[in-house]
Formats: sequence, structure tokens, C-alpha cells
Amino acid sequence: MRHLSVPSHETERWLAFCRSNGWLASTGVVPLGSDHRGVPLTPAAPAEGDEVWGGMHMIDVEPRSKAPVHWRERLPVDLQRLPESLWPSAYEIQGDVLMVKVEPEVEPYAKAMAEAMLEQLPNVRLVCSDAGVEGEFRVRQLRPLASRDGSVSTRTQIREHGVSIWVDPGTVYFSGRLSTQRYETLKAMQRFRALLNRPLVVADPYAGVGPSLPLLLAEPDLLQGYLVGDLNPDAVELLALNIADWTAHTTGFEPEVVLCEDALKWSQRAELLGLADVLLVNLPHDSLDHLPSLLPLLRKQNRSLVRGWAIVERARLPSTEKRLQSIVQEANGRCEEALVEEVKGFSSTRCFVVFQATIAWD
Repeated sequence: MRHLSVPSHETERWLAFCRSNGWLASTGVVPLGSDHRGVPLTPAAPAEGDEVWGGMHMIDVEPRSKAPVHWRERLPVDLQRLPESLWPSAYEIQGDVLMVKVEPEVEPYAKAMAEAMLEQLPNVRLVCSDAGVEGEFRVRQLRPLASRDGSVSTRTQIREHGVSIWVDPGTVYFSGRLSTQRYETLKAMQRFRALLNRPLVVADPYAGVGPSLPLLLAEPDLLQGYLVGDLNPDAVELLALNIADWTAHTTGFEPEVVLCEDALKWSQRAELLGLADVLLVNLPHDSLDHLPSLLPLLRKQNRSLVRGWAIVERARLPSTEKRLQSIVQEANGRCEEALVEEVKGFSSTRCFVVFQATIAWD
């Protein structure tokens, strides 16, 4: 069967060209060595030498009998002979950005691997090597390996609970694993709103790009206003962009505060004191340590709700609720309800928990 032999990096362009002219067969692209691919042609496609091919050659090879079920099947033939255990078994996708850990033994084949992933996953635009998170903001160390359209920006959009969220794994930490927790936050705030019988002001000083907010902003009569921010300026840029998108058809929030500032300093600003009914604290390694400095943001006229996430030693899990109650008491509050629940394991000795307290101010 005739195939057009094209350089690997031009595969998408020639696929689009042949498809638009009705010349693309349905058998799939065939690897031709390490740097070329064979684009399958229908009998109606012009012969080799026609000017439409721009000097590209044709080759007669066996077509694929079925579409590859795994990206490894799209590797050049010589690489497919390597042990399957060599290749990474997992990767993560945020929006249209795929991130994969590349071990040293895979490094010589990283570009071919990334191109195979692009061919297999049509919704992926960019494949990056992920060397893990580092620095104060826990930012991934990403290196572009292959791009579908030539762009190497890691800014992208994800969908969560039916809402689009701007993220950038190359500059901002974001975890989709707390999606269920964000839905539970909505439920907790709905119940608290019914208790107070009025809309709420929420404070989220470690908001990142703001994934806790879209469900809250979309809920009718739930929020009066918000006080949100982050220390990472790249996160705050995306946070402001997201809020603008989520509130494009709604108005009247008061306050509307977005800050790029250390949350521990927020309580030093008189205009921020006593603004919030609900405090969200998502800085897992430090949430409980920071909580005393954040409680002054709460309105202490009736009741307040605190909800946060922390990493604690599993052996200390039973005493964490007592610690939460003690922190509230030292701020002259009283826990009417308090809970600490394990969400998932973090290591052999530590676990990730959600904590929540309804506080009465006597």
C-alpha cells in the first residue's frame, strides 16, 4: 500500500493536507525508521512526482491492520524492540499538556517517545519531561520534548465540575486530586449559609489559581464577596484571569479582593480584619501552624467556618482535633463542631487530612 514518507516533525501537517483533499487512508501512520513516518494514501491520491507532494517520496509498505492501542506501538520499529520495562508506565495530563518522568536510560529516546505520545493522544498539544517540583512554590521542572503546533507554553485550561480553569504546571502548583474536596467545600458552605441565613464572604489566602472558587461563585446567593490570593505572582495572574471568566455574567460581589502577598501578613492590614465568614486553608505542610495568624480575618460577631487541609503524622491523628480546638480557644472562640478526617495516605507514616470547625464567638 502506498504511503507518503514524511519527516516525523511534519507528520501532522501532511495528515491534515491529505485529509482535507480526501487522500488519507484510514489505516494509520506507519513508523519509517527513527525520523520518518509513512502517511497512508487512498488510490485517489496523485502519484509520486506530482507537484502537490513537494518532492516527498512514496513507499510501498504493509498498512497497519488496526489503530495502535498504546503509544509504544507508534515508536520507530527499532525502538519497539527495546524492553517494554524501559518506558515510563504512567504520565499526567493537565489540559493539553502531558508531563512524563524521563529516567536517564530513556533520555536518548525521549523525543521519539514524545512524538509517539502526540500521535496516540490527539488532544495533547505539548509533551514535557517532568523532573519533579522544587522551590518555595512547588513548581514542576518541565522541559518541552515535542509540540503538536510548535508552541511550548505550558499555560493551558482544564475542566473541573463543568468549569474551565486556567492553569500552568510550569509556573504554578495545581492538583486535580482535590476535586472531590472542592465539591465538599461547596456542600459545607451551603449548610453554613443556611445556618447564618445570609450570603457569605470567603477568605482563601492560599488560593493558587483559584480552583475552590468556581463552584462557590456559581451557586446562587452563596457568596457576598471574597478575599483571595497567593504568594506566587504567576498564580495570582491566573487567579485574576479565572475570576474574570467565572464572574463575567455576575456582578455585585463585595468585597472583591485579590492579593499577591504572604498570607501571614494579611492580618497586619486593618482593612482585612473581620471581613470573612469562611476561611479556607490549603497549605498542607503548614496549614495548622499558620491558622492562628489567619483567624483574625474572620468576622467574630456570630459564627465562622474554617475548613482546611493538612499533612500530619498518622500517630498524631487522634490529637489533631484537640490541637484544632486549642487554636480556636486561644483566639477566644469555641468549636461547636470540629472534625479531622483522613483523605488519603501521604507516606508510610503521614496522611493527608481535611479539618473543619464551626466556631462560635462568645
